[in-house]
Amino acid sequence: MALTIYFLQTVICTTLFYNYGFGLYGSVGPAAGVIITILIYTLQLNLSSVWLRYFHYGPVEWLWRSLTNKKKQPFRKIENNA
Repeated sequence: MALTIYFLQTVICTTLFYNYGFGLYGSVGPAAGVIITILIYTLQLNLSSVWLRYFHYGPVEWLWRSLTNKKKQPFRKIENNA
């Protein structure tokens, strides 16, 4: 999930701080920056936890493995009802 989380964090932060999004660059103080950081971290931690219950890899990692191995990799975890 590391690469997926990195890309997700990039999308979130550029949307928050660049002009094509909310344009907050330069207007967020240190305290607000720490709060935003903790919120993004918490969101990503929870999303990762839920995602990995059902899937082997993050979506970007799955794509990377499939392209590297030139073969579609298993994506969903198979439930074992034993």
